[in-house]
Amino acid sequence: MKKYLHKKKIIVELGSGNGCIKKIINNKKIILTDIIKYPWIDKKVDMRKVNLGKKYYKKVDIFIINHSLHHCSSPYLTLRHMGNYLKKNGYILINEPETSFFLKLFQVILDDEGWSLRSKVFSRRNIFNPKSPWISNTAVAQLMFKNTQKFENYFPEYKIIENKLSKFLVFLNSGGVNSNFLHIKLNKFLLNLTDFLDKILISLFPSIFALNRKIIIKKR
Repeated sequence: MKKYLHKKKIIVELGSGNGCIKKIINNKKIILTDIIKYPWIDKKVDMRKVNLGKKYYKKVDIFIINHSLHHCSSPYLTLRHMGNYLKKNGYILINEPETSFFLKLFQVILDDEGWSLRSKVFSRRNIFNPKSPWISNTAVAQLMFKNTQKFENYFPEYKIIENKLSKFLVFLNSGGVNSNFLHIKLNKFLLNLTDFLDKILISLFPSIFALNRKIIIKKR
């Protein structure tokens, strides 16, 4: 994300959770938002409404959504409202789970988040009960972004400039975010090697191995 954040003044992350992005990217300008006002959250924001206020109307340079869109009961409204605050030629940087064979397998084994490939993500209606921020559908990114042309037909104000599947072994060995799970500590060479292996696996069998979809959207 760093190349897009360089010299940008107003950067807003939606669904910041524990706020770790500031430390990972080392950028203090990022405005952390979440539906729950934790002590480290800068502004309480409901992703369905993106209620940032008039101060940010057409002023935001970058929006970041990092593995939180699938917790939003109306991703369609989220993308629609973001356009009201985003500058012309501004960017939306998204990382989301990809509903591959292995992601579904791990979700079943771990009794983790759910998925539904039948959800109507291009509808104003909620795709699940919005009362709890922990309910999710990890198929949201696949349903919304897999077909670039379909997305741009629904959102002509946006252009997808990158739509890429990634991460298998690297993802599994990350050690977690909120908790420190068992993982193998790797130096930079081994991390790069693992990433290279991931790229081979995903290029050959994307629907089996890919655990992440990265989407870069630019406002026209």
